[in-house]
Amino acid sequence: MTSFVPSPSRSLVRSTGQHPAAETDTSALPAWPVLVVLWGYPVFWALGLLAFAQIIVAIPMLAYLTFRRSFTFVPGVLPWFGFALWMIPAALMVDQLGRFVSVGLRFGQFLALAIMIVYIVNARRTLPARRVLNGLTFIWVFVIVGGYLGMLFPEYRLTLTVGLLLPEVVTSDEYVSDLVFPPLAEIQTPWGAEEPFQRPSAPFPYANGWGAGLAVLTPIAVATVIAHRSARAMWFLVVCLVAIVPPAVVSSNRGMFVGLAGAVLYVMVRLALRGRWMALLWVALLSAASAAILTLSGFMDAIVTRQEAADTTTGRGSLYVETFERTLESPILGYGTPRPSRWSEIFIGTQGAIWNTMFCFGFVGLALFALMLLSGALRTADAPNLSALWLHASVVVACGLAIFYGLDRQLVFIGPALAVMLREKYLGDSEYWRSNPVPFGRSGNGT
Repeated sequence: MTSFVPSPSRSLVRSTGQHPAAETDTSALPAWPVLVVLWGYPVFWALGLLAFAQIIVAIPMLAYLTFRRSFTFVPGVLPWFGFALWMIPAALMVDQLGRFVSVGLRFGQFLALAIMIVYIVNARRTLPARRVLNGLTFIWVFVIVGGYLGMLFPEYRLTLTVGLLLPEVVTSDEYVSDLVFPPLAEIQTPWGAEEPFQRPSAPFPYANGWGAGLAVLTPIAVATVIAHRSARAMWFLVVCLVAIVPPAVVSSNRGMFVGLAGAVLYVMVRLALRGRWMALLWVALLSAASAAILTLSGFMDAIVTRQEAADTTTGRGSLYVETFERTLESPILGYGTPRPSRWSEIFIGTQGAIWNTMFCFGFVGLALFALMLLSGALRTADAPNLSALWLHASVVVACGLAIFYGLDRQLVFIGPALAVMLREKYLGDSEYWRSNPVPFGRSGNGT
C-alpha cells in the first residue's frame, strides 16, 4: 500500500490513516543498502562496478519496499520515475544492437536512483539526515583523494576489476572500458599543445566528471559540517578545502570553478535577502580567501593555458546547434543514445545533460529531466537554516552544470540529498528542516 504526501497543509497520509514517519520496529527499513552505496563507494570503484552500484543495491531496496506494509511518496519524487520510464519507448529509436547496452544501463541507473530516493524518504528512522549527509561527505573526501591519485599516477588505470570477467567484444568499446577499467586521469593532447594535459579524473572516467562531482559535493560537505556545529568539523572542512587546490589546479576545470563560485554567490544572495549579515560576512570572507588561494596557486593561469591550446567553446556551440536541429527530426522519442556528428568526431548528445536528454529522449524526456531537477530546487528553496541552504545550493549547482556537463554519475549524490530535504520538509516533525536545527548527533533519534 502506498501513500502520497501532497503538501504540508493537507493530510499527511491518504491510505493508511497513520503518520508516514511513524515506523514500528517491524516496518522500519534497514539502513545498510544506502550506506553500502555511500561508504562503499571506493570499493565499487576499485572493482570497476561504480556504474552499477545503485542498480545492485536497488534490488534489496525494492524488495524491502515491496514487503513493507506501506510506503510514502512526497512531492518532487515522481518526476524521477517519469524520466526513467520514458527511456523505454525512447529505446525503440536505437539503431544498433550495441547501443541497447548503453540505454539499458542508463535506464537501470535512473530507475535504481528513483527507488533509492523513495527508500530514503521512507527510512527516516534508520537513515536520519546525519547518516546520509555524512556518507555523501565521505564520497567528497574520496573524490579529493582521487584527484591526487590522478596527479601522481596519470597514466595508470585499474585492471583487476570486473572487466576481466567480460568478453572482449564488450570491453573493446572505449566507453565500457573506461567504466570497468577506471583510469586515474584523462590525458588530452590537443593540436598545438606543447605537452599533454594530464587531468585528474578518478573516481570518474573523465576529468569533467571529476570537476562536476566536486562542484556538486562541496556544498553538501559544507552543509554537513555546519549541521554538526563543532570546531572539529569546521577544521576538517578547512583542511579539505585547502587540499582541493592542487588537483583543482592540475584539472584546470572551468565548469568546476563556475559551479563552486555559483554556489557561493547563490548562498550569499539568499543570506542577504534574509538579512543574515553575520553569516553572509563569514561566507564572504572564506570565499575571498579561497579565491585568493586559487589565484595565487596558478588555477586561473592553468585554465587560460588549456583554453589557448584547446578552445572548445566554439565547437560546443556548433554541436549544440546540430543537437537541436537533429532533435527536431525526432522530437518526441529522440534517438535513444548519442549518435555521430555530421562534421565533428565528437558524438551528438554528449556535451551536457540537457542536450543529452533532449537528443536521446526527445523534448518529452527533456521536460521530465528539467522537472526532475528544477522542481527539486524550487521545492527546497525555502531551506530554513544555513545548513539546509547549502544543501539546497547543491541542487541549484546541478541545474546550472546540466547545461554543459553530463550528470549521470553526479545525480547519485543529488538524489539522496534531495530525498533528505523533501522528506524533512513534507513529513513534518523534523529536527533538521527548521530555523534552529538540532546539531547532528545531539538528538534522541540520531538526527
